[in-house]
Amino acid sequence: MEDRRDPDPPSPEQIPSEEEARLRSGRAPVVRAVSLTKRYGGTLALTDLNLTLLEGEIFGLVGPNGAGKTTLLRILATLTRPDSGEATICGHPLDRVREVRSRIGFMPDVLGVYDDMLVREYFEFFARACHLPEATRDYAIQETMRLVGIETLAEQGVEGLSRGMKQRLALGRALLHAPRVLLLDEPASGLDPLARLELREILRRMQRQGVSILISSHVLEDLAEMCDRVGVLSRGSMVCVQQTRDLIEMRGGRLVRARALGNSEDLFRFLAGRPGIEGLRWDNQSLVFQMTGGDEAELARLVARIVGQGISLVAFAEELPSLESAYLNVTRAAEGWEVAP
Repeated sequence: MEDRRDPDPPSPEQIPSEEEARLRSGRAPVVRAVSLTKRYGGTLALTDLNLTLLEGEIFGLVGPNGAGKTTLLRILATLTRPDSGEATICGHPLDRVREVRSRIGFMPDVLGVYDDMLVREYFEFFARACHLPEATRDYAIQETMRLVGIETLAEQGVEGLSRGMKQRLALGRALLHAPRVLLLDEPASGLDPLARLELREILRRMQRQGVSILISSHVLEDLAEMCDRVGVLSRGSMVCVQQTRDLIEMRGGRLVRARALGNSEDLFRFLAGRPGIEGLRWDNQSLVFQMTGGDEAELARLVARIVGQGISLVAFAEELPSLESAYLNVTRAAEGWEVAP
């Protein structure tokens, strides 16, 4: 496709100036949102939200349902007006709708595809809607279908496509006009594991071409693999923005999963309130907790103490820090839970 590039727990990021962001990363900001606020009736969907997306960056948005992720993406896609605050995309304010839309590709979480078209007709319709030059239109359509892996379905009706194929169709629609910025809302929904891997490669390829990608997803494993930075939304606020690897290492915690033979209530009582053990909770039949400050020797001593109490362990394992555990810790801290550092 044509390249059209025109140590303490983290606190909410203070969005730097464009010059500061450029100097920090060597890349210029292409999306800049300042103090975005949006209400739906009495519900505050976004509150004073700041965001900077850099050129060629993949930025992941995570947060519980209702945190404001879709609202943010719809505002940046010029589909929803904020109540206050401002944003620019490639230097254009959001009220310059035509200029902004020519530079973004938006894939909503609800696909809204036209079922009564063939796949080829679907792309032809949107190619005309995007004002692609007639001389290069067929080439752009063929390249887009090839990129998202549906070139063999060109003469098939959209209505007969599976959910996963419709996801590819919607992604192709977002990519068709070679945008500089991609706004993706749950793009992996309905995709099987192989298709998710292919989606990652597509997005990495777009990144290598200089495209900036803002992606909201509940598939945290995918975000951990793809994203340069991750922002955590909670109750309409951006409570944390950090490099993905740093967020996992700093906030992922040292998670231990344990299960005793029979009833684990004795194990729960033994662990509850012990120094260095925090966040003790049930996860189905297992107990999950975090250890602070200990090394592997400390873990071995804890196992010995548990066995010394006459408790028969059938499972005791440390899980590596993950984006999922980091996300849970950040959101729980934002909601007033006491969590381990």
